[in-house]
Amino acid sequence: MKSNSRVYVIGHKNPDTDSICSAIAYADIKNRTDKTKTYMARRAGQINEETEYVLKRFGVRAPGYLPNAGTQVKEIEIHEVPSVPGTISVKKAYSMMKNNNVVTLPITSPDNDLQGVITVSDIAESYMDSYDSHVMSLARTQYRSIADTLDGSVIVGNEHGYFIRGKVVVGAFHPDTMENYIEKDDLVILGNRYESQLCAIEMEAGCIIVCEGAGVSLTIRKLAQERGCAVITTPYDTYTTARLINQSMPISYFMTKENIIEFSEEDYLDDIREIMASKRHRDFPVLDSDGKYIGMISRRNLMNMQKKQIILVDHNEKSQAVDGIGEAEILEII
Repeated sequence: MKSNSRVYVIGHKNPDTDSICSAIAYADIKNRTDKTKTYMARRAGQINEETEYVLKRFGVRAPGYLPNAGTQVKEIEIHEVPSVPGTISVKKAYSMMKNNNVVTLPITSPDNDLQGVITVSDIAESYMDSYDSHVMSLARTQYRSIADTLDGSVIVGNEHGYFIRGKVVVGAFHPDTMENYIEKDDLVILGNRYESQLCAIEMEAGCIIVCEGAGVSLTIRKLAQERGCAVITTPYDTYTTARLINQSMPISYFMTKENIIEFSEEDYLDDIREIMASKRHRDFPVLDSDGKYIGMISRRNLMNMQKKQIILVDHNEKSQAVDGIGEAEILEII
């Protein structure tokens, strides 16, 4: 049932028998005379003993409690932005953002618990601020992600393994000079020179990336296997490879993990409106009653929200009305 097809019939905050019975009776009349909406009797407070006796005597169920007439998050459009695991690469995350026309992605656990969020701005900053050649190992980048980002393949080693130590080096110099730059566990970007590949492996590199689709000899493959050096091939040149490789890092390294602004589907818009307006974020995660991620909302959603539709019975004073009545659309006063 859509929320804008519901109309709540409700009395005052301290409901007596008149107030409760009026809500029940008028909701029944409206349901029998107007088939375009569903009219639901509600109460704004605790039922007294007299009313409880009357309802029990005639076998009528007490109306449900409506504590606030304001609009709740669950009553507006919640964008079902798919969540992603923190292990996916920056490149894949950005591609998903473009395909889904969003600027924020929620990161969740396998049980759909919210772990963080990443925005287009976060990705831009990660790309512009990549001055540390150790950042890929600090981020624990998976070899398979590196190969996917570079449209390449892992031809030696475990593609599920991780680059966890060392720095990234572009081996664009003579093998005699490379010995001064390459250290144990480094990731080395190379061309098709056999001598350079051999030198990197002998210097105990953790991984070598062979560019321009160059072939890798059986000798190099065997030596790399023996030395525990992963080998990745890519059709890109060394410049393009060096430019793209940071996009293979997992988004968990860049995501916002603390002080995330999130809302419950039970929250009232009147309570969250100022919070949303004070933050630079455009999108905010929404959690269900079990604390699981269900979607995103933005300030734009507040502009198109559907207010609760209310019919007041047995009173006409705002001071006696249900909380949040100023946020509702009053259709009738009986």
